Amino acid sequence: MIRMKNFIKPILVLTVLLMTFIVSCADQAGGGSCSGTAAQGWSGFTAYKQVLCFGSMEGKVIAFDPSARTDNKTFPAENEWLYVIKAATPGSTCGAMCAPSSSTSSMGIYSTPVAAGDLVYVGTYTGKIYALNANRGVVRWVYPREGSETVGAIVGSIITDGQTIYFGSSNSKLYALDAPTGDLKWEYQTSNKIWTTPAISDGIIYAGNYGGNVYALSTESGKVLWELKIPSAVASPIEVSGDAVYFGTFDRNLYALEKMTGKEKWKFVGGNWFWAEPIVREGTIYAACLDKNLYAIDAGTGTELWKFSADSPIVSTPVLSDKHLFAICDKGILYKLDAATGNMISSIPLGYTVNSPLYAEGEIVYAYARDHNVYAVDTAKGVVSWTFSSKIK
Repeated sequence: MIRMKNFIKPILVLTVLLMTFIVSCADQAGGGSCSGTAAQGWSGFTAYKQVLCFGSMEGKVIAFDPSARTDNKTFPAENEWLYVIKAATPGSTCGAMCAPSSSTSSMGIYSTPVAAGDLVYVGTYTGKIYALNANRGVVRWVYPREGSETVGAIVGSIITDGQTIYFGSSNSKLYALDAPTGDLKWEYQTSNKIWTTPAISDGIIYAGNYGGNVYALSTESGKVLWELKIPSAVASPIEVSGDAVYFGTFDRNLYALEKMTGKEKWKFVGGNWFWAEPIVREGTIYAACLDKNLYAIDAGTGTELWKFSADSPIVSTPVLSDKHLFAICDKGILYKLDAATGNMISSIPLGYTVNSPLYAEGEIVYAYARDHNVYAVDTAKGVVSWTFSSKIK
């Protein structure tokens, strides 16, 4: 019996890796093939001042001004910049995650950058954290500092409370670094790799790993406040709202835990994995699922309020803007929904797979697609206003 259990565990991990590869390498109808650097467009956008910043699988960190792109100005216009992260050992991380091949000399970026103060922070798949000047894209510091040393692949995004940045790694550790200097404050060794984004609230950081462990730790000391073992790997970024912690898993459940104790409040069963980050607003959770459905769920009870069925699985995290909910399926169809009812107002085909989280400013929705382009979609008019390529030099 023990032998069988030990055999199943690596098979499960392999299945997870293969499914990650499959999701990133959608069919031709979703746009593009799965050769070379196929897993494009995982990074979302962070905003500061009038600029949006994102990362690419070629190791580029790009800050662009939407107004400059609207006016079709030559990049980089004022306030815009590009920083390319060079890899010491090209292709060393290529594998089931479809990271850059040996033909590229840069580091893949799966995670969404985060801005705090005058710095933008970004993590790479080859295990480095970069702090860049938010106005000029110049490196302030790098962690780890010594040569080729790394902390293991960083897939989830960095989070910050302003003074400290936090992130998880495939080496199974959770890290806290001083935001201005990059000095290590603490690290905590969990039982398995951390490939999703943690969350912080009221001095507590919440993180889940691929071993099915969920942790609540003090942001100040890294001391464990509570730990919960669940039957499956944590698949989605964690969201904290009110008195609860929400996340999706590979056992097709969306979980709600009590924030202070880790006790299970409820779980909602979907038809496939909940990969995207759950969104919570005014007592309602909006959760995208790989079963092609977008669910609205009562945050207090876990009761389904409505569901919207898309044309294909939804990998990308949706976004709320005013009374509208925007979601995109991996066929590249952007949906504009009434957030209260789930009724579709319009749909706009982009033609390419989108894996990255959406970003919205009013009726304008931004999506970074597998074809290397950022799409600015005017959802009021139902048209793509402009595109901007991450393949700039």
